[in-house]
Amino acid sequence: YNSCPMDGFDFEKVAELIKLPDDHVIAMFVAIGKGVKEPWPRPGQLQLDEVVITNTFG
Repeated sequence: YNSCPMDGFDFEKVAELIKLPDDHVIAMFVAIGKGVKEPWPRPGQLQLDEVVITNTFG
C-alpha cells in the first residue's frame, strides 16, 4: 500500500461529522491505498512500525 498526506480540509467540520471527542484533535489526513505506479522516493521516511499504532490509543 501507499500513503499520501492530504491538506485543505475543514478539520473542525470533520471532527463534528465523526463525533470526535472534545479531548482529541485531528492533526492530519492521510490517504492510504494501492498505487497505480511506483511512488517517488522520499528520503528520511520512517518505518511504519515507528509511526503507526493499530486498534488502540496510545
